[in-house]
Formats: sequence, structure tokens, C-alpha cells
Amino acid sequence: CEKLKHHTRGVVFFIDPFLPSPLKRLTMASNKLARTNSLIRGSGHSLQGSKPGRNSIVRKRGGSFRRSEGGQAVYDLILLSRVSEESVIANIQALYEIDQIYSYIGNVVISMNPFCELPIYDQKTIDKFRGRSAFDPKLPPHIFALADNTFNDMRFRGRDQVVIISGESGAGKTEASKKIMQYVAAVSGSSEKVNAVKGKLLNTNPVLEAFGNAKTVRNDNSSRFGKYMDLQFDFHGEPAGGYITTYLLEKARVVRQNPGERNFHIFYQLLAGGEAKKMGISDDPKTYLYLNQGNADKVRGMNDSEWYKEMVQGLKYVGFSDADRNDMFQVLGAIMLLGQVTFKAAGSGSQVDTSPPQLSKLMGASDKDISEALTHNTVIVNRSAMASNLTPAQASDARDTLAKAMYDRLFKWVYERINTNIAATKDVTKAVIGVLDIYGFEILQTNSFEQFCINYC
Repeated sequence: CEKLKHHTRGVVFFIDPFLPSPLKRLTMASNKLARTNSLIRGSGHSLQGSKPGRNSIVRKRGGSFRRSEGGQAVYDLILLSRVSEESVIANIQALYEIDQIYSYIGNVVISMNPFCELPIYDQKTIDKFRGRSAFDPKLPPHIFALADNTFNDMRFRGRDQVVIISGESGAGKTEASKKIMQYVAAVSGSSEKVNAVKGKLLNTNPVLEAFGNAKTVRNDNSSRFGKYMDLQFDFHGEPAGGYITTYLLEKARVVRQNPGERNFHIFYQLLAGGEAKKMGISDDPKTYLYLNQGNADKVRGMNDSEWYKEMVQGLKYVGFSDADRNDMFQVLGAIMLLGQVTFKAAGSGSQVDTSPPQLSKLMGASDKDISEALTHNTVIVNRSAMASNLTPAQASDARDTLAKAMYDRLFKWVYERINTNIAATKDVTKAVIGVLDIYGFEILQTNSFEQFCINYC
């Protein structure tokens, strides 16, 4: 397929942590690849970075991981005769040029974002990897190999598993987590009860993406939060439920975006889906301060109206009622309208200058109460409330703080409700497969606190 070469993202490491040693240390240096006390599955050899060790694995695997065209690239980077940053990148690029986006470092799967659709995730491909030995050298590298290895180890040994997905923004981490869920759903049981559980798990994706993903300058569908999801399995090794833990939601994005970026997808889906008209507010994102700062309300290849339908379908599938959805949409509408509130100086403090008439209805509070809350700072001293005036700039900050707090609480309410509807009880759960999707590191012109934490880590 035609790739966007100038958009190529860095590698993503999909790590299988269930190795003999609790210290899963991967060290890469010039001419050396060391793995501490770990076995290379399918080879029967322990690798300590020595040349005899590499040669032993090459003999054991018979070079089957090598690309057939000229022998220039290898599927497993352990088989490189010389390990350096240049040789690793060159090897990955050589595979990438022939649409082979996956490669290995022993038990680690490396993935490159192809920036196009590849026909490598269909049922035929699933059947090809189903039940094969761990990282079968007769098959090309694939994330399904890791998913199959993880699923079988959980099912037949009853051991908890975890897959850690890490990489820069736009590398394909969120898509990778969905492919793992797709594979597990495809190879597990198919009874009516199991299918209902799998349907709920898969339908959490459009909901969480709507509320937690946004367009950045480097990625049109960037996860702006971290997600850890436990896929819970019963004593028969069949899906029983799931549990989601989130962290570091980028709340600052609710009120501020860099040029070329958007707010969270849910706001634009709400407007494209016709919910704004039901609330009596504008459906044009350009009219809202919290949505127009990036001048990127439309994204090529992204249909907000269709994504809205998928999100609503997902909400229904995981147990949200019509009343729940209406309340949720009203909170989102109130957040958008909060950005339209402006202030002017009044004596030593400030007062509301302009405020949308629908705000009080959506907030469930009077105009007076909203004005008092935004223009005054109230503290409790010795059980007595003391209020001080805020300047117009301070009142604007208070408005933004309120909007961020409302969105943060709404986001938590959404995933807690999802957990309530999909989680299995402890007496049913035998083992879990955890999938950790860390949102991507990237350096922006203005970095939020949450982005700074990810970059720092």
C-alpha cells in the first residue's frame, strides 16, 4: 500500500513479561544484545548477547526467520550478526518496505504503523496463528502470535498474563490493544453467554476512544489517557468479564488546544450526531471557545457522525440507559457553554459579562448561583464561609477549572459504570490477561502536565 513515509512513527514494543526472571531487563548497545536470565521461546537456548549464543540460535532455527529476498533482513533481531542502532533501524525499515510491519526481539514484538489498511487481521490470519507453538519460526512475526501465546498460557496453565504496550504517539498502540482483544474474542468460546461478554468488552472501545482520544499534531486519534484493562476468564478459560483502570487523563485539553489539535472526540461527535439541536445550542464547533482554538474541527478520513453512532451503540451494549446518555450529553453541552462565559471588571472584583441562556438549564443551577461561583473564591475558616472577589482573569481561570473538573468526573463516571456492567465477580474469575496501553510520548509546543509525566517516565 502507499505509505506516508514522512509520517512514519517510532517502534512500539509489545512486551510479554512472563519470563522466568522477575527482572525483565532488555539492554541494547553497540554490538551487544543482552537479555537477563530469559529464554528465547521456541529455541530452547538462553541468550546472553555472545556471538556463540547467537550462532546457536541461528542453527537451531535454521535461519527460518530470515527474509528470503537476498537474506538482508531478519524477522528476529537476535539473529543480527551485528547489533547497533543503525542495524536495527535498517532491518526494521527493510521489513517495512515489504509491508512486514512486525518483527521480534525474542519475546518482544516490535510494530510499525503502516498508515494504511493491511489485510493481515482477517479470520484466515487468525486461523493461521491459532494454537501454534510460541512464536513459530515458520510464521512471519505478528501481534497475533503474542496474543495466542498469552491466551494459551493463561488457559492451559492458569497463570495471569499482562501485555505492556508502549511507544510514541501515533505508533499504533491503541490499535494494537484492540487487535489483541479481537484475537482473544475470536479464539475463545462461542456460547450465547460468552458472546455477550465478548460483545461488551469489544464495545467499550468506541466509548473510551470518544471520551479519551483526541487529534494532536502527530496523531488524529491519540489516546490522551492511560488505560489498563483486565480481561477476566473463568475456570474453563472463557471470557467472563473485564475491568478497566484509567490514569492521567489530559484534563487541560478540555479548555486549551495547540494549533492543529482538537478537543476530545466526544464533543465533535455530539455536535455531528444532532444532540446539540436537542439542547437548543449551536452545532457548529467553530462557535465554541473550547473547540475552536486549534482550527482543526474537521479531520480528513474521520467521520464524526459515524463515530457518534458507534459510540451510542457501544453505550447501549455496555448497559447505559437513555436517561444516562441524556444526562451525559447535557453535562458535555454545559462544558461547551462554560467556555462562552466572559467576565468584566466590577469594582475590586468582576462580574459575568456574557453567558449563554441555556447554560443555567444544562447546569441545573440559576444564573445568579453560576455567577457567584465563578466570580468569587469561597473558603471555609473555622466552620465559616468567607468569600473574596476574583478579577476577570481569575474568574476565567475558575471557569476553566470548573470545566476540567466536570469532564474529569464525567470520564470517571463513564468508566466506572462500564466496570459495573462488564466486571465478573471474584468467585467466577480464574485468571486475567491484562493489557496496558500507555498513551504516547510526544513533545508539543505547549505540554500539559499529564503529557509531561508521560514524557518524563
